[in-house]
Amino acid sequence: MTDKVIVSIKGVQHEYGEDGATEMITTGNYYFKNGKHYILYDEMIPETGEQMSNTLKMTPNRIDLIKHGSHSAHMVFEPNTKNMVVYRTPYGMMEVCFNTFSVELEETEKNIHAQTEYALEINEGFISDCTIEINVRAKEH
Repeated sequence: MTDKVIVSIKGVQHEYGEDGATEMITTGNYYFKNGKHYILYDEMIPETGEQMSNTLKMTPNRIDLIKHGSHSAHMVFEPNTKNMVVYRTPYGMMEVCFNTFSVELEETEKNIHAQTEYALEINEGFISDCTIEINVRAKEH
């Protein structure tokens, strides 16, 4: 994998027979250290135009998504584990829980594909079952 990558993150909320999907595609930086894949990328908040710095840390059985900025959080996805995070936004803080069912990671020389499925809870209330699909591919020069 090259150090310059293209990152695609697609999130799907499965609600009442309808799926609501969002997708972000951006460039980022990649490195591999101590058995973990690290992807550093920036994301723009549509409502404010603010740039946020994000870090993805991935192994075959765990995905960490760390957001830095006005919408900060450290989200952890591990199979058969419920992880809680306080999600900070400019509008206040929310308690968000990720009850992760599965984490999958496939890697080749030029591509990493990861997927996690989980139940999302906010302030102790079930919101929906969700899927996040992450694709990281080497950026051709």
